Amino acid sequence: TDAVLDEVAEWQNRPLEPLYPLVFFDAIRVKVRDEGTVRNKAIYVALGVRPDGTKEILGLWIEQTEGAKFWLRVM
Repeated sequence: TDAVLDEVAEWQNRPLEPLYPLVFFDAIRVKVRDEGTVRNKAIYVALGVRPDGTKEILGLWIEQTEGAKFWLRVM
């Protein structure tokens, strides 16, 4: 993963479009190996739809739990 850290940082700091007519917020629970054990974690995603209909991932986050309080921090 160290080989892509620069690309990840570039993606995280890219400028976003000024307008997304639709934005979807969702989360999925997945099993993740963490420090030698398998744990359930929530993968949050914000998906924006541009005026021309193309979709763009606006952000991804991994948290221990799923809930509205996380989205409040994102907003």
